[in-house]
This record gives sequence, C-alpha cells and structure tokens, in this order.
Amino acid sequence: MTFDYFFKPKAIAVIGASNDPLKLGYEVFKNLKSYRDGKVYPVNVKDDEVQGVKAYRNVKDIPDDVDLAIVIIPKRFVKQAIVDCGEKGVKGVVLITAGFGEVDEKGKKEERELVEIAHRYGMRIIGPNCVGIMNTHNDMNASFVMDAKRGSIGFISQSGALGAGIIYKTVKEGIGFSKFISIGNMADVDFAELMEYLADTEEDKAIALYVEGIKNGRRFMEVAKRVTKKKPVIVLKAGKSESGARAASSHTGSLAGSWKIYEAAFKQSNVMIADTIDDMLSMARAFTQPLTRGNRVAIMTNAGGPGVLTADAIDKKGLKLANLEGKTIEELRSFLPPMAAVKNPVDMIASARGEDYYRTAKLLLEDPNVDMLISICVVPTFAGMTPTEHAEGVLRAIKEVDNGKPVLGLFMAGYVSEKAKELLESEGVPSYERPEDVAAAAYALVEFARARGVLKDE
Repeated sequence: MTFDYFFKPKAIAVIGASNDPLKLGYEVFKNLKSYRDGKVYPVNVKDDEVQGVKAYRNVKDIPDDVDLAIVIIPKRFVKQAIVDCGEKGVKGVVLITAGFGEVDEKGKKEERELVEIAHRYGMRIIGPNCVGIMNTHNDMNASFVMDAKRGSIGFISQSGALGAGIIYKTVKEGIGFSKFISIGNMADVDFAELMEYLADTEEDKAIALYVEGIKNGRRFMEVAKRVTKKKPVIVLKAGKSESGARAASSHTGSLAGSWKIYEAAFKQSNVMIADTIDDMLSMARAFTQPLTRGNRVAIMTNAGGPGVLTADAIDKKGLKLANLEGKTIEELRSFLPPMAAVKNPVDMIASARGEDYYRTAKLLLEDPNVDMLISICVVPTFAGMTPTEHAEGVLRAIKEVDNGKPVLGLFMAGYVSEKAKELLESEGVPSYERPEDVAAAAYALVEFARARGVLKDE
C-alpha cells in the first residue's frame, strides 16, 4: 500500500485557491506555499493570480503532471472537478467540500458517484467533509488548519474540527505529529488503508485514531492485526454511550454501533483503547522509546507526593513496581541523604542535584529487576539549582548505560519545567506533567510489547 501521492506529491493543485482571506481556499493555498518537495498550483476560474502565483482556470491547464488535488469549491461544481482531475491523471484528491453523506441519503448517493468516477480513472479520494491532510516532515500542510509541530505520531481523525482542536492543543503543549489526516466521511479511503500505509513509513512511530464509526469492521480488524505487529495503534472511540452513538452517527453518516462490539474488536486486534484525548496523546508519544521487555517499573523522584501518586497510577494500569536488588539499595544509600527513601519509589528528597539524578538513574537502569524507569522532578528554584540539571543527569545515565530500557519523564512544576521537558523531548524521552499521563505511556509500552510477544513472564 502506497499513498505517497497524498503525502509526498511532486505537484499539488488547489482547486478553489483564493485571494479572499475570508475563504478556506485562501488558507489552504497559503499553508501550501511553504511545501518544499514539489510545486503547488492554484486553480481559480476568475483570477489570473492567486497570492502572487500564476493561476489556472482548470486543473487540466496546468502544464506539469499533478499527483494531488485539494478540492475546496462549492458542492455543485465538485463532480466536474473530479472528472477534470481524472482526465488530468491526478492520483489523489482531498475533498474538503462538505454537504454529502453526512447530510442525507441523497448526499450518500452523490458520494458514491464521485468515488465511481474517481476509480474509473484510477484515482483515490480522502473525504469529503474534511479539513485536509498534513505531512510535517516535508512541511506539507494541505489543510486550512495551522501547522502541527513536527513529531512521530500519525494521527487520523474522523472529525475535522476535533482534529484541528487537537492540533491547537498539541502545538501549545509542544507535542508533535508526523502526519495529520482528516478523513471526514470516508467515502473512499478509510482507516484500514491509511493504517496500512503508516505501518510502513519511517517517520510514523505510532498511529493514533479518533473514531466515530467504522464502515467495514471486519476489514479494519484484519488490517489492525497486521499493523499492530509492526507499530502501535491507539484509538479514541467516540459514541460509547447510547446518546453519544446517535450523535456520532449524525455527525459523519457512519454507523456508530455498540461500544461493546467495538471494544471486543479493538482488543482482538491488539489496538489499544484510550479513554480521553490526553490518554491517546500520552500513549502515542511513548513510542519514541525502545520496546520494554517487562512491566516492572522503577520510579525516582525529588518529591514524595508525586512518587506516591505515580505509584498509584501505575498500579491502576496493572503494572508493577520493581523490587530493587539489595546491591542497588546499598549503593543508593551510599550517596543519598539519610532521610531519602531508597526503596521503589526512590525519593531522593528536594535537595537532589543533577549528579544525584545521574547516579540514581544509572543504578536503576542497571538493576536487572527494572524494565522501565520513570524519572519525576519537581524542578527546584532554590539553592542555585538550574532548571535543566536534573534532566541532564538522566540523559547522561541513559547514554552511559545504553541497555534499551525505556525511560519516561514526569515534570510537575508548570512553566518552570519547560526547559527540562524540552531537553528530554529533544533526545526522544517523552515527558509528561501528570502522573496519570506518564502511567498511560508506561501502560502503552507494555501493551505493545505484549502484542508483539516480547514481554517477559509476568
């Protein structure tokens, strides 16, 4: 399965590109002007130029081959535009225009007609009723939403507006996506095909889905079982309640179905289930770390409360606190203050410096009873401590030990923690702000290891 013509096109046509800042076609073309791996052509039936770029009356007038067309025009013109794209030899269409299957039966029939036309020409459609797609690794933003931060999560959303809202949230929180795909009504390309594609890409380390309804459940399960042998898939399913299911059905025109049926299907397919948006993002972010070999977690902290809360959160997720070896405990006692707690969770107390974080992290990573490490820091603002010295200590330990055990960060000091979090994130160590989030990440690493059959006997 290759959808490179959607995400790595050599030429893009924006049908409906506009000079009017109040139109979505303006935003789409403006966003695409920064695309660096190919040419972008505006198509406008009235203007000779769009935002300073020569425009064409029809996609067929563009002198070069076109891989991808973004269609954002009034519904009554869409059918002819799809025909024009087919005759031009366009490979993929992102149909942003709404008013089809999400509205009524007539709209569903019109959708089917568009797909039949597209397939006649060997062309595929994402949408309709979507906000567009992005590939942050080549600066392709073929949507009317702000640029997502570059990262490693391939995110597919059935709701365009919610997907856009999550992008705004993640930009603020410094969380990155590799790809963002708003699939709308799924008239043609669906979750299963996109998962197959993302499973074989290098930059997408985890696949996150926001799902309201799945049209072909059997195919989804078959594909998910294959994909989860390669990459983790995390799903946030809307419509778990009866009223939510009705709302989901009316939103995209997809049958929402019983939550119990979905839950069973996801579990059989080794798809991980997230309860909230934060849960989904926390789980997906974990996979910049190596695959864990077990579920025994060590916790190190400079504050007792966060350590206890994290231990509770870990237990709630069904994970275990590691029983440290006697040798590890003895060595911790040799340099930590007498009032420090040297059993798991290891509380180094508030006076802990970067060197203490380094030595403690090194010992815990070397302990054969530890499969995974969570490093907690309430960043001190006293005694001349720097905001990043604790993170620097942990990174030094990771690089020296280098035994492939995953490490997760938890920083609970608000804006004071930002530099430390950024430092760890830049080295591929995901860092969180709440015990529940870091526990969700640890759980995801364990579940994926279990699905891959590499988890040690528990």
